[in-house]
Amino acid sequence: MGYRVVFEFQSEDGAMSDVYNYSDEQQARDKFDELRDSLEHAIDPDSCEVVDEPAHYSLINRQVGLYGYVRLLED
Repeated sequence: MGYRVVFEFQSEDGAMSDVYNYSDEQQARDKFDELRDSLEHAIDPDSCEVVDEPAHYSLINRQVGLYGYVRLLED
């Protein structure tokens, strides 16, 4: 069994995305947490629509065109 962490961030200035593959669940969860924290620092959660679930975290600020998410998927 494997784990995949999918990350995407989009702003008016550009976009970035990445996929991380792990065989260890704890490593995948650690990466998920790290990327979730990065999103919270890049986009103020108080001014966004937030989805906060165990394997999915996203922030959307439609007024300024910011969007970011991180997902943990199990293969």
